[in-house]
Amino acid sequence: MTLVYSLTAVSLLFLLGLISPTFALTTVVYDDTLAGGWSDWSWASVDLSASSPVYSGSASIAVTFNRGWQGLYLAVPGGFPTDGFASLHFFAHGGTRGGQVLNVYAILPDGSESTAVTVGPLPANTWTEIQIPLSSLGLTNRLITGLVWQDASGSGQPTFYLDDIRFSDDAPPDSPVFGTVTLRRSAIKADGWSGAVVTAQVSDPQGAGDIAAVTVDGSGLGQSDIPLYDDGRHNDGAAGDGLFGAVVTAKPGTPPGEVMLTLTARDRAGHTRAAHAGALVVLASPGGTRPASLPEGPAWGTNQIDWQTTSSVPWQYAYQYITYHWYTDGWGGNFVGRYVQQAWTAGYIPVISVYLMLGLPPTCGENADCYAQKLQNSSAVATYLAAITEAARQARGSKPVIFHLEPDFYGYFQQTNYSRNVPQPDSPANYPVALNISGYPNDLRGFGRRIVDVIHQTAPNALVAPHASMWATNADPNSVPPEEVIRSAQSTAAFIGAMGGAEADLYFVEWSDRDSGCDHPSECNPPRPWWDTTNRTLPRPARALLWANALSEASGKRLVLWQVPAGNMGLDNTCQHYRDNRPAYAFSHPRDLADTGILAVLFGGGSPCSTQPNTDGGFILAQADTAYALPAAAGTLTSDGVSGPTVSLYWTENAETDLWGYQLNYQPVGGGMVHTVRVDARNAARLVLPTAGQWQITVSAYDAMGQVGPSSNPVTVTTLVDAERVYLPLLIAR
Repeated sequence: MTLVYSLTAVSLLFLLGLISPTFALTTVVYDDTLAGGWSDWSWASVDLSASSPVYSGSASIAVTFNRGWQGLYLAVPGGFPTDGFASLHFFAHGGTRGGQVLNVYAILPDGSESTAVTVGPLPANTWTEIQIPLSSLGLTNRLITGLVWQDASGSGQPTFYLDDIRFSDDAPPDSPVFGTVTLRRSAIKADGWSGAVVTAQVSDPQGAGDIAAVTVDGSGLGQSDIPLYDDGRHNDGAAGDGLFGAVVTAKPGTPPGEVMLTLTARDRAGHTRAAHAGALVVLASPGGTRPASLPEGPAWGTNQIDWQTTSSVPWQYAYQYITYHWYTDGWGGNFVGRYVQQAWTAGYIPVISVYLMLGLPPTCGENADCYAQKLQNSSAVATYLAAITEAARQARGSKPVIFHLEPDFYGYFQQTNYSRNVPQPDSPANYPVALNISGYPNDLRGFGRRIVDVIHQTAPNALVAPHASMWATNADPNSVPPEEVIRSAQSTAAFIGAMGGAEADLYFVEWSDRDSGCDHPSECNPPRPWWDTTNRTLPRPARALLWANALSEASGKRLVLWQVPAGNMGLDNTCQHYRDNRPAYAFSHPRDLADTGILAVLFGGGSPCSTQPNTDGGFILAQADTAYALPAAAGTLTSDGVSGPTVSLYWTENAETDLWGYQLNYQPVGGGMVHTVRVDARNAARLVLPTAGQWQITVSAYDAMGQVGPSSNPVTVTTLVDAERVYLPLLIAR
């Protein structure tokens, strides 16, 4: 059914206060400028910065339909979830003539259109608020990739204006109110156990007693609504403090993807209000296994080996570029060997980032066409292989070394395939190579495999890691829907896998080559976007994790996250002191990185003016020191009582950002073996003890490095019955 909205009636409702002008869950699409993640893809005459008329602020959108069926198209290629929202709101102005009639609809991820709603005619010389229920558009809890205002008359229409475009939950004023909402973790396994902590401060105009329920929509996690509690036993602080909490998990079998966690607070009268906790990635099992020569758990390193060795942090990695100039000049002789030995002496795993192709003659730029030209020159190919052989020879030894192969090289070739719409874009066989070595095809497949084989044969201690670029399929993870993020990663895994990736040991990935705060005219043009580390809007880290996890699963390889920008929010945005928020995110989400398939994180700037780990004011050093330090003791442990063989326990949370979980320690009173059982991030559990008697129990925190902190206060409990057929302690999540 097509609905025609009476603008006069809508305006009257607004003036009478029946449409609330203030909303708890509101996401702006346009307010003077387009919100992050949104772009103008219109097929009409559009000015996004019209100075007059404006409803509020300093600008509005001016739209002119010069012929029939033209449209204003505001695209959000990365997708926008409408979960928790009730209506689309915007203000419209008919200009000096008025009378415009528009069809409003959304674009869905498959390119189809939602149900259209017709609005108009627009009155002249006045602003009117228009509210369209999402149910009328067929957009309740849907993912969209754009909004369209299209001519509905079949002919040109005079200029009109739009302003303050937003989505809202339309909650009435006496509904519960959300304060701070947090999501601790942004990626979890679909195992029914690994959890993400969700907390929300909730109040109510009628008092706390009027709050009937606070829930998380668990449908995207294979569950029904998940309740949050304010009882001190669900990661919610103290009981009755207005902070509600829960640990959410993904049911086994939940497909990989991204879920926007939507909270709903309901009062006793049935009024509801919604809030977004953030996007949560449901992970696939990462591919392959950790190479035996590499350390377990999340590990850290930088590109500043001399600085690392003077710090007190037990770093595990250090990385260094080599360029073609190294091969022709020598850099003092045996440079790779000296660097590798320096790293080994310091206890680090050296990473050699091989960047030879750019400088390999003939010099013609940094792109696939240039590189393809070089690779059709047999002399250039032989020189390249000689250089990589020499680097491997210098790195030969008894300890591990990683050769990180050619950042962007693989990405340029695959991107060109996609840009030119070749029949098989994920095949490197499209590019001939003058390799001429028996057993290898004379194309990129053979060249890539030969590089891997040369390194393995020359230095058996070496691990080989091609570089996978997020943009290689022209589908930036933050600019396409989640399903396409996964497909893009699978395509990149296929492309690299066919040119030596299958025989390699790891893949390297990166988040960005510059700090987001950098505005240097030559080094950061265009500026790199800021990621929303709350994972509520695009671009966001959750998308990078989704892509990396899909890459790991598809390739069968674990990953190293390389050259993470080193800036922090305490810097002044000058050369070598630019701001960024990604180091803080990495250090506060080590579990997410590890479960995604990332073994190590390496920090470093990608240009002369980039912030470096030794120019960042000490932030990375302090964060790494915390990451490697023992976790603090868990807070007060309390028994909630004993029922049969089961004791109910809860404890005060450890607030450290690299917390992995908790460990319950128990032994019979009077002596005996100390047993342990691990809990995830929950701060409460029920423990089934195998035999009747007195037991002493403590709790400890353990971190991402696997380190266990000091024990809490002991609690003594007495069980009066044996647990039937329980041979090991049974832990039951609360």
